[in-house]
Parts: sequence; C-alpha cells; structure tokens
Amino acid sequence: MLLIAFLTLWAWGALADTNTTLSDHIEFTHHTVLDREGLVHLSWIPEKEGITFKLEVATHGYVGLGFSPGGGMHGADIILCWVDGRGAVHLTDRHAVGNNVPYMDTSQDVRLDWGYENDTHTVVQFYRLWDTCDSEDLKLGTDTVRLIWAYHDEDPLDNSHLLYHTLTQRGARSIFLAEPPKTMDPLPPHKSWDLTADNLLLPEDDHTHYWCKIYRAPDLDRKHHMVAIEPIIQPGHESYVHHMVLYECHIPEDVVEAAGATTADWFQRHINQPGQPCYSPNMPAEWSFCLATNAWAWAIGSEGERLPDHTGMPIGEQYGGATYFMLETHYDNPAYHAPLVDNSGLRIKYTDQLRTYDTGMLLVGSEVNFLQFIPPKQDLFTSIGHCTSECTKQGIPESGIRIISGVLHSHLAGRKMRLRHIRNGIELPVILEDNHYDFNFQASRVPRTETVVYPGDHLLLECDYKTSTRDMPTFGGLSTRDEMCLVFILYYPRTALADCRSLPALHTLTTALGIHDIYGHSFEKLVEFMKDIGAGDENTSAQDSESSLTSLLNSLASETGYKLPNIPKRPSSAPLTEEELLKLPFYAVATPEPEVTPDLANYRTLLIELLVKIRIKSPDNLHNKTIGEVFASMDWVKDGPKINDMLKNGEHNSLCLAHGRKPLIPYQPTQFPEFKELDKTNLECSRRKYQRQTKMSTREKLNVKPLRSSQSSLSQTKYYVCLVVLFYLIQFYKY
Repeated sequence: MLLIAFLTLWAWGALADTNTTLSDHIEFTHHTVLDREGLVHLSWIPEKEGITFKLEVATHGYVGLGFSPGGGMHGADIILCWVDGRGAVHLTDRHAVGNNVPYMDTSQDVRLDWGYENDTHTVVQFYRLWDTCDSEDLKLGTDTVRLIWAYHDEDPLDNSHLLYHTLTQRGARSIFLAEPPKTMDPLPPHKSWDLTADNLLLPEDDHTHYWCKIYRAPDLDRKHHMVAIEPIIQPGHESYVHHMVLYECHIPEDVVEAAGATTADWFQRHINQPGQPCYSPNMPAEWSFCLATNAWAWAIGSEGERLPDHTGMPIGEQYGGATYFMLETHYDNPAYHAPLVDNSGLRIKYTDQLRTYDTGMLLVGSEVNFLQFIPPKQDLFTSIGHCTSECTKQGIPESGIRIISGVLHSHLAGRKMRLRHIRNGIELPVILEDNHYDFNFQASRVPRTETVVYPGDHLLLECDYKTSTRDMPTFGGLSTRDEMCLVFILYYPRTALADCRSLPALHTLTTALGIHDIYGHSFEKLVEFMKDIGAGDENTSAQDSESSLTSLLNSLASETGYKLPNIPKRPSSAPLTEEELLKLPFYAVATPEPEVTPDLANYRTLLIELLVKIRIKSPDNLHNKTIGEVFASMDWVKDGPKINDMLKNGEHNSLCLAHGRKPLIPYQPTQFPEFKELDKTNLECSRRKYQRQTKMSTREKLNVKPLRSSQSSLSQTKYYVCLVVLFYLIQFYKY
C-alpha cells in the first residue's frame, strides 16, 4: 500500500512540474528560428572540441539538419532523426548525393544525448566534433555554414525510405556556428543616436545603388565613447539593404591651413540634407575626405556589434574622434523592384562612462578599381591586397595594436577570404578566415586568439573568386556584379593609420595579359592618374589630380575616337560654393566629371569602356587589336592560372593613409614578400568513440514539456508512467 501511494504521488508530482525543461540542464549560448512560421528552432553551444545542438520542430515526423557547402542538398552532411511510435529515438549520420534520400555514412559520427516527442513537437539533442575526420562529413568551425533543414509529418518507413518533405517544409540559412557567446549583461547607462535615410526613393533602373549622407554627432560637453551599433532596417527591406559603412570625416591639417577653413566649414552645409549617390557626379568633392577613415561597418546577416567593455570609439573631433560622419548604404535590387522608399540606417549607442582604450577601424585589402582583374571561366581565382611592413612601421606604435574583430567583404563571385599575418619573414596564424563565404551573410568575426599587430608586420588579404559561369572579365568596382576584396578591422588603441591597401601595377596587369606596348600615351596618363588618386605625395593638390584626370580622359578620347567636353578648372582649394557643389563629381580626385555619351552612360565603368578600345602595338600576334578584342579571343580556362600567378606575385602599388586621406608614406611599388609559410599540414585526426546513446534519467523524462504549448501536456513517457501506476492500483484493489 505504501508503495502504491509513493508511486501515485511521484507520478502526479512529476506531471504537475511543467516549469522545468531539459534545456535548463544545459545553458545554450545561441538560438535561432530557422523558418518564418516559427516552427523550427535550433539552439547550440560551441565547445572546445565539438558542438551540442538542440533541434525543436513542430512535427511528429522526421526532422533533418544539414551542413551544406553551397546551400543545397548535394554534398551536404545531414543528421536525420525521429521518435517512433514506441518512444525510441533514432539519430543517423548521413550524406547527400544529388537530391536523393541521404545515404547512411559508413562512420556514424554524431552522439545522441536524448530526444522525445510530446503532443506538439519532436525535440532532439545531439553532439558532434568540429572535425570528425570523416570524408563524408563537413568540417565545421570558423567558416560560414549554410544550414539546411527539412521535416515531415510522418516518420520514415525505414532508413532508406523517407516521404518527401515538400517545398514548404524545408529551407536554408547561413550562420556562424563558432561565434563567441554574446554578453547578456545590459549596457551601462547610455544614449542612442539614429542615422537613417530620409524617405529615400531608390532608382528603379539601378540594381546596385550606393547612397551617401552626412551627419553631425550630438553636441557633447565632455568626451564620450561609442560602444555599440544596431542596424535599423525598414520592415520588408531586409533583402535590399546589403551593407552600411560609417565613415569619419576629417580634413587634413595642411588643407585646413591652406584653405583657412575648419571641418565645420566644409561639412556643416550638408547637415539635414537628403544626401547624394556615392561616387557620382553629384557627390560633393570634399566627401572624399571621409573615405579614408572607417568608424563602423555592418553587413547583411549581422545583428550589430558591441565593443568589449574595456574599449570605446571616441566621438567628437575635440575628443580624438570625429564630429561629422558619412553613412554609405549599399542597396541591392537585382529584380528592379519599384517603387522602394527607404528609411533604414544605423543606431549608435554612446556613453560618458569612458572605457580604458579608444578604438579605431583599419581598412585592408585591394583598392576598388578596375586594376583588380578577375578572368572569366575560373573555378578559383585569387586577388590579394597588401598592407605593407613599411606602412605599419609608420602607422602603428611600438606597443602594437590589438584586433577586436573584422568584417570580410567581397561580392557575388567571392568564395573564400583570409587575412594572413607575416612578421620578420615568418607567417603567423591566420587572423580571420572564411572558406565558405556567403555574400548574403557578412557577420563580424573575432580572431581565434587575441592578435597583436606590431610595426613592421605585413598583412595580406587573399580573396578567392569563382567565375566559371561568366563570359567576360570581372573588375574591381562598386556594383555587386563587380568585385571587392576588403576587410574592416576593428582594433585598439586608436592610431593614425586608417587605410592600408594595394593594387597590381598597370604593367603587372598588361604583362599578365601578354600585352607589351600600346599605341598612344593613355597608359602613361593612367599611371599618373593612379598615383594621384593614391595620394602619392602630401603636396599633391586637387589641381594636380584634376590635371592628371583631364590629361587621361583627353588622351583616351583622342585615341578611341570619342569626343569629351572641356573640363573647367577649379579656381581654388577653398570650401566649395553651392554652385560648385552641383558641378563637382568624382570623389577620389575632387574634379568635375565629363559628360558621358549615351553609349558610355555609366560613369562607374567609363574608364574600363574606354581602355578596352585602346589598340595594341606589340607583340606581333596582337598587333592592332583592341584590348577588348584580346579579351574576346583569350582561352581563359588555359591562361587563367598563369595570369593569377603573375598578378599575385607581380609588382603592386600600395597606399598608406591616415585620417583625412593624408599619406603616411608615398604611394609606392610593392613586391610580394618572401616568408616562410605557416605549416598547414593536417595532423592525423584521433577519432573519438561515442557512446551511441546517452540515456535520460527518469526525472529528466518526466520534466520535458512542449516547446511553445500554452498548456501542460502529457508526454509519451508520462503517459506510460500513469498506465503503470494505474495497473498496480487495479491489481491492488482486485486482491
């Protein structure tokens, strides 16, 4: 009798306790909802050697979670699980070939922790190593992972026969599984500053649109630190707002002295104005001074960024930061949807509770113009950008700088990116890397270990592109159909260095293409122009840049048969009048842009379209052909690897700029550094043997509850316990 009473109290006590779930026993650090309906939830916790997942799906059938190299089924590493009618949990490690039912792996490299099915959901927790050393599994880690998921309302008939999940019960999501846990502590007392577009009507005829707008920081009576950013994306525009970069606007001291004007004299007139298309004829020339100093960067897929508690970004020119900022927003609208009116932007959180260190942002990689050249028909082609040891000697203090995080950025052809670190001829561990780069997911990355960059260190950004389906070369540029190779590095303590990049020299590119000489002098003019926009000398003035651009365009016009109008000269370098602002276009050189004939309507590609019409003088086999005709006749599949090798190892020109585009060293030739490469030999993987299934305790089985149920429900386990108790009661009263 006492036994029956105990069993009854125990069962009903367990049934009444619905506030404790199994998830309380593991503190998951990450959680996301994978579908729009909120039916598929994934929680995980990254650990030193592996990762624990909990998958919760509103179904009584099978559920699948996969790690895909490209976002589809083919080649994916898939984990399939279900709970059968007897309450037994099935967990299988599989791989997909095509779109067929995933095959069972020879080696089952996933450990079941526990699972159950209640009135509404199937819930399974499991563990796997980052690297299982199984060729049928995908190695996980710091790369972007394309998760695929699917579920069905019915269990599989057997291990080889699954009912099709249908189009509405599947999906894909890029994610960063190794992301460090975000602190849950609330920010200290702070204020917010919103920088948003002002009912911006996006053009209906431009698939890629860059919009720039000037903002003034809040008036402050003492030093403050910016400590966090959040994206403000207009609902429904999540797919259109691709990335945003916030620049600090600094006028170099020599320009201030020469013009007798302060930063406010240059930028106050633009406050409360709607903005202008970036890098266009209407973009005021002085906005180019903003482009050398990045403050914050956000890209699609990121929820924002919060600085470590000991660092903050100063705000206010008098306090070591900036008072005027330019927000560059990149809109991507490949389907030309219209009309689109946008009010997206960034929210800056700042505080007067100062941190120990001021932070800064350093731009590293390839300069953005057509000398970044990527041939078509390439399975993998590498572009590089140098931040030279000569530059870091001038721009980094003896104590070095510590990297907090970085945002890797390329466009649609990008596949892999890595920031390499060289010191005294020896390569150190890679700082940042993503071998599964996703254009639509560009979250901030934290180095695996704290990285210090010292004066004399050489940074090398490598970007791998796939252009196998393209028929014409891809150039560096602003459009998502062009390419970039950049990393925005957040670091402390703040130094003078703001921009450290390179490009292949013009003769490096022409030699790689087999061109020895051309008719005319346009390439010579182009070299002079590139030196000017690279800020080759502190004494280079706007008039010098204007002269080199005018000379280049006139040369191209005469040698290609196109007539360009005269370009008026600027009378002085003083702050521009409103009338002048309407006439000055080209951001990098602060000079007016020529009118463009209808067949050259896009200024972003003007130089490329003119240069490909230049005729070749030698070698003999290319004599009198245009560069464009050479492009059309080349065997890119055969010649691509050779071109790649010459562009990587050939001479580059490097720039090294402080805030306000002030050169720290002249624009100069750079050779690929000689160094001992990091040993990348994979150590033999010691495979760990899993206990195939970890049993849940009876208490744990009784404490599970539905994921999103508003009322208590009996799980199958609880149901069976009640049947057992009832059986004993009947037997007791029978006798």
